[in-house]
Amino acid sequence: MTAAAYDLWKQAERAYDAKNLGAAEALYRRSLEASPGYPPSVIGLSTVLTRRGAHRESHAVVRTAIGRPLEHPALVFSLGQRLRYFHEFEALERTLQDPKLLDGSPPDVLAKSVVLLSSINANDAAQRLADAALAKHPNSPPLRYVRGNLHFFDGDSDAAEACYEATLAANPRFFQASWMLASVRRQTPERNHVERLRRQLGEAPPGSEGEAYVAYGLHKELHDLGDYAGAWEALARGCAAKRRQVPYDPAPVAELIAAQRAVCTPAFVRAGSAIEQSHVPIFIVGMHRSGTTLLERMLAGHPDVGDAGETRAFDAQVELAIDRSLPNGLDAMAVKSLASADFDGIARDYARHAPWLSRGKPFFTEKLPMNFWNVGMIARAMPQARFIHLVRDPMDTCFSNLRTLFAGVATYSYVQEELAGFFRAYRAMMAHWSEVLPDRVLDVRYDDLVAEPETTVLRVLEHCGLRRIEGLSDVARPGGRVSTASAGTARQGVLRDRGGVWWHYEAQLATLRERLAG
Repeated sequence: MTAAAYDLWKQAERAYDAKNLGAAEALYRRSLEASPGYPPSVIGLSTVLTRRGAHRESHAVVRTAIGRPLEHPALVFSLGQRLRYFHEFEALERTLQDPKLLDGSPPDVLAKSVVLLSSINANDAAQRLADAALAKHPNSPPLRYVRGNLHFFDGDSDAAEACYEATLAANPRFFQASWMLASVRRQTPERNHVERLRRQLGEAPPGSEGEAYVAYGLHKELHDLGDYAGAWEALARGCAAKRRQVPYDPAPVAELIAAQRAVCTPAFVRAGSAIEQSHVPIFIVGMHRSGTTLLERMLAGHPDVGDAGETRAFDAQVELAIDRSLPNGLDAMAVKSLASADFDGIARDYARHAPWLSRGKPFFTEKLPMNFWNVGMIARAMPQARFIHLVRDPMDTCFSNLRTLFAGVATYSYVQEELAGFFRAYRAMMAHWSEVLPDRVLDVRYDDLVAEPETTVLRVLEHCGLRRIEGLSDVARPGGRVSTASAGTARQGVLRDRGGVWWHYEAQLATLRERLAG
């Protein structure tokens, strides 16, 4: 670094703070001319380019900082945030293991760094950082909370519960911990948190995120206790609070389906890229709460299959191809742009990430349910990819969505009319893929998966080209990590009594039933 590069960076920061993005961009570029690869200016320029929509250049710029020495812990974290934005998972994991991050960052930044690592299934690195951070800051509520989550994802419910209680002891208004405590186990009349949750519900600001956390937690506990009237009242309050925070517009969904039907014809989808994938992805798609986690956990028991979890790795390559960020996933404009996209380039860039996603195994699961929107584009880019579609009863699926508090996804799930409309759109989209890719997508009924797990998973293995392995239905086995809404049940074995829960709320769900009819 030169003094000139530092001075220009400081001027660029002042311009950025003043919202003068043009001047900031010019100054960041001059700083990089004075000292190529200077990390503060790389991060600043990448951020400005993102703000003005130059997605591809922003990505190229930030990659120049990968592997360079970072002089300050704030730079380590800022670069980590940029790498997470671009789904550069391997580089993110390496970056956040820089000792300077642990040595010089405040507890809340360390907690956020643990979440960044956990979000990409870098589980060992997340655990190491959380433990080291807690050794330095043992009374930090955010660190206690994220450590509890890691215990929960590992299946250690007792340790998770202890962390959540410690979080609340340090900060009684850390409402996320109360929500997670409700999920750790089934509540009983002798052991529950209903009184505390009701007190917290009175303390949470109306319409706030805190109100949503507490209301969903109270719903779960009252449901466990058989107080279905009280549980519904809490759920309705939670849904209302969440809807005030997260808007939803069904119009783009209809536009997306129309665009997919126009662009993704049988000829287009089957054209296929010539780029080979050395590690074969198995995309498990469907609605949230349809059994995707259960199937992934079964397949993860196979010695040839790695479990990547829920990533947006394919979306990341689409974004680069069309030079536009897609924070909410594929949209109609993106589909139209992809009609003339370089699918060899998409396949090549995806292949760059595949060894890390698969942990070196020849196959790996990608179980982001909303990849059902991407089936046609994935098939075009990667003829080797396999697709498994989980199909679950509409009412079971939709009610499970309604009573799940999602983080940043499933914005359709808080109003019955919107939820039913989205479900019908999803079924329409999957019907289209069945028409254009009749042999590529294997439908797996959730009822079959839980009633005859061994037979069903063997059918999945055959479809994927995997060798026959017995005993994969033993999802209660130790090892692995489940970091989705199914974490509380994924290790309990194959549960055959999870259908029909919505009958307890039949009257309140009349609108949903009517909208799903047919």
